[in-house]
Amino acid sequence: MLDTRQHEPLAASHGTHAAAHGTHAAAHGADAIGRRRLWSRCGGDRASSGNRAFDEYRAETLRRLEEEQRDFRAFLDRLRHAKDKAEFDQFMAERRRSNNTGPQPQTV
Repeated sequence: MLDTRQHEPLAASHGTHAAAHGTHAAAHGADAIGRRRLWSRCGGDRASSGNRAFDEYRAETLRRLEEEQRDFRAFLDRLRHAKDKAEFDQFMAERRRSNNTGPQPQTV
């Protein structure tokens, strides 16, 4: 699944391109096509370079980088969850304090 947040700065940096084509979507689409072309030229399609040792090295490096990316995204998810939990716990603690120090109902 593509996380679009990682592409916001790239798309924002091409604002003049978007204005020339009329929409942000057009600029983003053009950027995506350019990235695919660059990826293909850099061996992103995993075509053989003709050097088996290099191909094995490249495949292992890409596998390791993909694994690191997954691990980092999982770390960020855990970090966001911990922050959300801390904020919620703080809200609940403040709410309990305000209920305890607020006007006490009178019993008749």
